[in-house]
Amino acid sequence: MVSGKGVVIKVFGLYYAVKSGNDIVNCFLRGKMRQRGDLHKYSDPIAVGDDVLFEIQDDGAGVIEEILPRKNVFSRKEKGRNKREDIIACNLDQIIVVQSFASPKLNLRFVDRLYVRGCKGDIPIVVCINKIDIADDEIIRYIKEYYKNARIRISMVSALTGEGIDEFRKIIEKRVSLFVGNSGVGKTSLLNYMYPHLQLRVAEISRSTGKGRHTTTNVEMIMSEKKTCIIDTPGLREFGLMDIEPAAVGNYFYEFGKLGALCSFQPCTHDHEPHCEIKRRVDAGRIHEDRYVSYLNMLYSIRDYHENLYA
Repeated sequence: MVSGKGVVIKVFGLYYAVKSGNDIVNCFLRGKMRQRGDLHKYSDPIAVGDDVLFEIQDDGAGVIEEILPRKNVFSRKEKGRNKREDIIACNLDQIIVVQSFASPKLNLRFVDRLYVRGCKGDIPIVVCINKIDIADDEIIRYIKEYYKNARIRISMVSALTGEGIDEFRKIIEKRVSLFVGNSGVGKTSLLNYMYPHLQLRVAEISRSTGKGRHTTTNVEMIMSEKKTCIIDTPGLREFGLMDIEPAAVGNYFYEFGKLGALCSFQPCTHDHEPHCEIKRRVDAGRIHEDRYVSYLNMLYSIRDYHENLYA
């Protein structure tokens, strides 16, 4: 049998498309690999972005013999005591959270949730906001104020006019980037503008709901020129953070970071405790009030989950 090394570019059922050099090999996972204890917590032990070793059998099918060590994992876990984690992708250089100024409308609380998940996995986050051609100065100013101390890179673009695209292309070149965003925000349109040869199918906006219809049904890695790897995902409307402890949520808000050490009570969750430095900064306008409300919504939903988990 012929041995090889490659990267998983697509998962479909029990099979995995592995790119090795210029070839794509359809593989399945060796049975003993599914018994590995460190992989039991995942709904599927292999994800897009995994580097693997495989062997090609006489019939041409590939068998994955080993999953090489991962530098990071981007996953989500749904509610429930026994739910396994779903790995969305791994071995990432960055996560691109795609939003739009309208149709569908901007949702910074969704961005914040993804930011927290990225920070937990030590994966840098970039926010790409599409449709700047229809944005007014007020909303642009609001976004900059909202994230003024958060150390989140923001790129505003238009897949229609091309505004900001050249700068955004530099952000993703020669990197492995996971594109995440609600359906209809323009992930596919952006990719088609930058890489026309991909000819990806673009979503339509539902007239009844105003939300985008899904065009991507599986997570898939797309490789373009200059070693640029893009992992496209189905539109994600929900994103749980149930594996994060309530007291730790504030640690993933950059502008809360070291300031939390100045709070009178430790640990401080920055919602009900007196003499809280974070609340003082919010009152003084140093932290945007809406960003603080986004944090509280996250805190309360996670706290409620943990309090009722074993009820």
